[in-house]
Amino acid sequence: MARSITIMARAIASLAALFMIAGSPLVPAMAEVGPEPDGTVPADPRDFSGVWMNDNSLDEQLKRQGIKRLDPDAPEPPPPPEPPLTPAYQEVRAQMQAQRANWEEGAEPCSWPGTVRLMGYPYPFEILHTPGRITIIFEAESQVRRIFLDRSEHLPFEELDPSYNGDSIGHWDGDTLVVDTIGFNTLTELGGGIPHSEEMRVVERFRYIDGDTMQMDMTITDPLALTEPIERTYIYSKRPDWRIREYSCMENNRDAPTATGERVGGVVSAGD
Repeated sequence: MARSITIMARAIASLAALFMIAGSPLVPAMAEVGPEPDGTVPADPRDFSGVWMNDNSLDEQLKRQGIKRLDPDAPEPPPPPEPPLTPAYQEVRAQMQAQRANWEEGAEPCSWPGTVRLMGYPYPFEILHTPGRITIIFEAESQVRRIFLDRSEHLPFEELDPSYNGDSIGHWDGDTLVVDTIGFNTLTELGGGIPHSEEMRVVERFRYIDGDTMQMDMTITDPLALTEPIERTYIYSKRPDWRIREYSCMENNRDAPTATGERVGGVVSAGD
């Protein structure tokens, strides 16, 4: 058990503060996330192809206010509420936090975040539609999620190797893409140092709210770790002039400064 907890602790990434979304990291307030939908409808509301950016990160919120993270006028992010953990996983979390407190500044490992945190990362991603499948390619660590539309059941238990992003199957509910994911390992957490078990299930519902804006509602359940579901809502904006850059945590090449010290960010326009 101690070894398992240590492994889980090492999987916590240092970017948790970046994933705060309006109101709370658990139940964000939709009205504060971004601009009001313009009411337009895309020609094909079932086509999510293209490059998208997470509009919920602290940096994106501050950008809409015309300030940056280190600006003295930048507000402090709100403290997260206590997660609905079972007593056993409250102990797991406490041991994870104690382990993390022993780490030195800058000693964070380059661990994959897993589906839950990946969908809230402050990095863009690209959605590709192919027959029977939707593929999401993330700039962060060049990770990939595959959502299978051509099967209605998850892989059998003997084939369901626990993984960072799990086994995802999807179906259409009208023009809403419903994605059900199971089969996670326990090397990741839910943001803010919240652990989970291999019994975690994540259900996501993607839909357009206007021609260039997509909303995803996420429900996280875990009979071993959580006393009640965790609900999250994310807003993504389409960025047709953006392209995905290669980002490797091992090379520390994200948001690298220019010769003058200016940080240009991890995304450039298609013409650059």
